[in-house]
Amino acid sequence: MKKISLLLVFVIIFSVAVTACGAEEKEVFDVDFEMKSDKVDLEGVSIIYEIGLPDSALATPGCLGYELDTTFGDLASQRLKDIQNDFNCTINLKYVNNGVSCRAFVATSASGVFMCDVISGTSDMWADVARIGMVIGMSELEDYIDYRNEEKWGYRNMLEVVYYEDDLYGLVPLLWPEVSVSYGNPLVVNENMISALGVADPRDLLENGQWNWDMFDDCLGQYYIEEGGEVKQYSLTASRDTIGNMFILSNGSHFAEKDASGKYIPGFFTPNGIKAMDAAKRIFDGPNGKTVNYVADPIQSLISGTTVLGAANSDNIIGITGRISKEMDNFGILSWPCGPDVEPGYAAGHHANIERCIAFSRMSTHPEVAATIINAVYEPFEGYETLDSIIDLMTRNYFFDKRDSEVFYNMYFNSVYNYFHYSGMYGYMHEWFSSNKTPTEYIEGARDMIQQKIDEYVLPTMRGIEAVWGKE
Repeated sequence: MKKISLLLVFVIIFSVAVTACGAEEKEVFDVDFEMKSDKVDLEGVSIIYEIGLPDSALATPGCLGYELDTTFGDLASQRLKDIQNDFNCTINLKYVNNGVSCRAFVATSASGVFMCDVISGTSDMWADVARIGMVIGMSELEDYIDYRNEEKWGYRNMLEVVYYEDDLYGLVPLLWPEVSVSYGNPLVVNENMISALGVADPRDLLENGQWNWDMFDDCLGQYYIEEGGEVKQYSLTASRDTIGNMFILSNGSHFAEKDASGKYIPGFFTPNGIKAMDAAKRIFDGPNGKTVNYVADPIQSLISGTTVLGAANSDNIIGITGRISKEMDNFGILSWPCGPDVEPGYAAGHHANIERCIAFSRMSTHPEVAATIINAVYEPFEGYETLDSIIDLMTRNYFFDKRDSEVFYNMYFNSVYNYFHYSGMYGYMHEWFSSNKTPTEYIEGARDMIQQKIDEYVLPTMRGIEAVWGKE
């Protein structure tokens, strides 16, 4: 493990080199602070913390990703004040467009130019910067931030996107509601439409262990309205991409997993995955296939009442960009119907990115200070230290039924990395759904290319996890 002192030497050398090339020399801090249980004095050091947000949130960026004048907006504002006062430091927050911020961070890091000490943004870019050594591995900062505390900083299945080769390169504050959650694709239910149809609430089916592939097929046949040979109200609105991937996950398969020999293979190569492919073909190519809208926007369709079920991303549901909670007066949350090889009620989500993943810049002159501050900032809020307390709060603030909160978080905690989305494993995990091939034919045709994707995207991640946690 590299020491922070060596890191500072590196930065000093680099700063001298940059100055020799005509660049402005950046001030170098050599902070020698003592951490005690009752007092931390950071000697007035200032850090820059850049937070990437979507355009829709930039007009009123709030505080640390929370809207102002809300429970957590107020708590976050007070937390910043307390830390700056108690730790004798300054936290300079910069809110910028997420994509612009992340691309700028990659570019400036590659150029050796300082932009910020800490950044929160789209996580897959941190792997790009980790490749050139310009994001600090968490093992270098373990004296200042306990990144192995998975209940605080994210379980390894959630953080696969920022494990790379020899270390972990990012964190997510797991017990910070709203800002920590980033995954797809829970099903949203328009409960008003369910009531109008006079059919059973699918949440009851899920709670009773009946929410399986066969019941899902039956529900598709009950939820739609057809007039003059044209479907006016759809049972489900979801892209083919989403359906293909979620059906594979719904029977316990992952985007990549070990076979009996210890070799990594895609989940749809497994017996569980093949069952899911067969079931999806049967359902969506069957009589109820016409009840599915593959091209409309699921969020707008749910809000406008043209679909009963819609596939959403978590940030479509809650938080600053959560249209569902802001614009629907009665909705429910469902996991996808599950297959025969998992327990009833099994829930899984997936993610290409953590939208607000925290990383530490190699160009910071005092990364140990930045880590100390961030560790303190993202302590759970008083009264919301447990998942149960957060579920209760989310039920009061966003959802209509505690079951919705529980499903929402079950899917999140069981969310898996899809390995660079379209360029990686995600594309292959849904292309079979649009193909005219049988599952076996598709697997055989994709085998060689899939192995290349595993070598390129999966194995570096797995080596990073093993470096931090050891081999199983």
